[in-house]
Amino acid sequence: MTQHNDLGPLLIAPPSYLTLRKKIREALGFPKERRPLLIGIDGADGAGKSSLAAWLSWQLEMPAIHLDIYIVQESDPLTWRLGDLARALEGAQLASRRPVLVEGVLLLHALEGVGRDSDFHVFVERDNHRPCMREDLEAYFKRYRPRERANHVLTWSSADHDARLVQAHLDSKWNEEL
Repeated sequence: MTQHNDLGPLLIAPPSYLTLRKKIREALGFPKERRPLLIGIDGADGAGKSSLAAWLSWQLEMPAIHLDIYIVQESDPLTWRLGDLARALEGAQLASRRPVLVEGVLLLHALEGVGRDSDFHVFVERDNHRPCMREDLEAYFKRYRPRERANHVLTWSSADHDARLVQAHLDSKWNEEL
């Protein structure tokens, strides 16, 4: 049987990730069912949405759609290839009746553009973070109020998480030398 130390940093996740995973599993109806929810992960640029979505996708065995892929290059204001996004959502969720994660900056605006909304909304914020898209975000936060609409607000400190990863790596190296 594989021990935690054998896997090193792979299994290290901030406690806030584990709490969120539990809440999403409950919303999905685990273990008896798996409701086809659209789980939205929202927040400022650089807040950790993509990392969280990748981890949740792995943990919950569901696809993750990243809005960055659908951004129209050099658009101002930011716009997406909405037809492509709608088809991706259709293929990932509606056709197969399974849950899907969607993450990205200005998420509720993009989903509105394809006539969708998140069934379970997560807002990610990071301590001491200064986003690059401040002007766009101010208008978005005022109009859509994503933090207030969230089923779960995940606040985390990358410094704490980075320290845990370093310690797990050092522990695994120390165990290898024994």
